[in-house]
Amino acid sequence: MSNVYFIFAQVFGGIATLILCLSYVVKSKKGFLLLGLFGDTMYGISFLFVSSWSAGAIALLSCLQFVFVYYYEKKNKKLPKSIAFVFIVMFLIAGILTWSSAWDIIPLASYIWYTFALYVDDVKSIRLMYVLPNLLLVVYDIMVMAYASAFEDGIEGLFLIFMILSVFVKSQISKKKVLLYSKTQFAKKSKGTIFDSLQSAYSRMRKVNNFYMSKIAKNQWNTVSIPSFCKFSKVSFY
Repeated sequence: MSNVYFIFAQVFGGIATLILCLSYVVKSKKGFLLLGLFGDTMYGISFLFVSSWSAGAIALLSCLQFVFVYYYEKKNKKLPKSIAFVFIVMFLIAGILTWSSAWDIIPLASYIWYTFALYVDDVKSIRLMYVLPNLLLVVYDIMVMAYASAFEDGIEGLFLIFMILSVFVKSQISKKKVLLYSKTQFAKKSKGTIFDSLQSAYSRMRKVNNFYMSKIAKNQWNTVSIPSFCKFSKVSFY
């Protein structure tokens, strides 16, 4: 391997680092897929420059998979399972044909796992599923001397972990704020609510009393049952 190829491999790996880290910042799956397409292109080329044909071929096949997933995503549909199965078979064939060492199992298994991850609609969940493969690829990159790619995968893995933790922390802070606000509102309204309830009950009692007493005054009943909250329970008159 010449020094020129080695340098090119690091350059393309560095570009892939920037693009793929940016892909994890976007919230929409379409944006994630487009950036993933360009990032994997750079990533695959970087492996070809260090003669890692297995990882390079699989990464470039993954670019084609991104195109298909993006096409169906624009139609608000999922990639058919038959097409996903075809890509998994293609990854296996490419891995077998370009197999050079036992380390080649890492990119093969990683990109098969990515196929399953792309079926998830939520980008946050995809990030979570990408963490372990990226960390495993760091080991592979070092073994094939794709050091920029190793840096890319390491940074990408750490970046993913940071994004996941930040989302978790924000959600916990948001829950605490909502709970604190609810308690504050309850404390403010509880006294007023109790007072209003007593006022309402007292008002209803007076209406009932007035109703019964008006009947008695008009001599419409000879015997009238009075509610128990009055001082007397029954009134008789002639």
